Amino acid sequence: MDYERRIRVIANSYYNMGLEKAKLRDLTGSADCLKKCLHFNKYMTDARNLLGLIYYEVGEVGDALVQWVISKNLQPEDNRADYYLEVIQKKKGTMDLERRAVRRFNQALAYVKSESEDLAILQLNKAVEDKPNYVKAQLLFALLYIVREDYQKAGKAVNKVLQIDHNHPKALYYKSIMKDTGIRVKPEREPEKRKLKNVVSHRQMQDDDVIIPPSYKENTRDQAVLNILAGLLLGAAVVFFMVMPANTKAINDNHNKEMLKYSEQLSQANQKADLLTGQLNSLESEKKTAEDSLASLTNNSDSVLAQYQSVIGILQAYKKDDFPSAVKIYADLNPGLIASADVQAIIVEIKKDMAQKGCPILESLGDKAMEAGDSQSALNYYAKCIELKPDSWQAKFKTAVIYKGMDQKDQANGLFSDIINNSKDETLSAKAKTERGF
Repeated sequence: MDYERRIRVIANSYYNMGLEKAKLRDLTGSADCLKKCLHFNKYMTDARNLLGLIYYEVGEVGDALVQWVISKNLQPEDNRADYYLEVIQKKKGTMDLERRAVRRFNQALAYVKSESEDLAILQLNKAVEDKPNYVKAQLLFALLYIVREDYQKAGKAVNKVLQIDHNHPKALYYKSIMKDTGIRVKPEREPEKRKLKNVVSHRQMQDDDVIIPPSYKENTRDQAVLNILAGLLLGAAVVFFMVMPANTKAINDNHNKEMLKYSEQLSQANQKADLLTGQLNSLESEKKTAEDSLASLTNNSDSVLAQYQSVIGILQAYKKDDFPSAVKIYADLNPGLIASADVQAIIVEIKKDMAQKGCPILESLGDKAMEAGDSQSALNYYAKCIELKPDSWQAKFKTAVIYKGMDQKDQANGLFSDIINNSKDETLSAKAKTERGF
């Protein structure tokens, strides 16, 4: 079996495993298998579409959109991702609902950080009411109630997560915490049991019970007094030398046991507090990631989704052999907003082609913008041309002239000097010398 076939077989195996786990609602396990599948074959659109569905199911709509847009880019025709994206677009208010849920989740985390747990719970209540499958919100909701030792409400949130994802690791971990801490076993009172045992081992004396020793003799009056005094002294000695030390030792032992028990409980409480603090820090980091991701998924021209759509537009223009349209779309592309390594690789190939054939078109677009009085658009087109091909001296000259008209002397003179010192076009260099004299 050749190397490529072996890789394909491995990727297909991971996809099949992920599909089976998804059918069993083991969404975390399924997502792990699908990620491994894409590691071996990043062009498998079925795996990307299924991974997007899993993200959507757990409330991560932003991550789902990214997977579906990449899938559509890899397979423009006959792709199930078209249907998923169309469904989201037809649902009015979907993105508003997502933004509102994320804002409430973030606000809840801020309240937790400021130790306002009641306000955090109110925000999470609203978030999970609007979006019950928001797994992150449900987990934070459960965590707050675990801290409060309200295991009934925490259990409801954890069970909701496990209904969505049967093997979610954090939900299972929270469930184990509740099993460990939710049961209170009362310690057995050993001293009372021993006392009761000693009591029942003796029968009760009756009024007519008399015990007379065999060698009993009637005592005289003096002997009786002496016996009483001796008994008192003996009783005092027994109390002082035997009973009191034993009682003192028993009290000290009980005190030490109580202190040891409280020390162990305090240690366990501290460990639990450290663990929960770590969980809160982890959720806060996830919150920031979710916030940044959702903030970039807006409907303006600078959004992540818009950049992916621009890449798709360029590829479709290539397919139609409409290179000028591809160049015009590329002029507005911001590759820095695209995080996918696969799409970045496509952009690198597009940039190479643009550097070879796109600069004249970009320069022409800049000229038309100048004729229309739109100097800012002209600057953008010229700058894109210079970025692709640094020795575009005509574009640099026109850019310098625009800067000169905008009274930005430093930028203009810098470009004029570059043309004078490095351009081999003597006519253009002479023009630059003339313009630099202001």
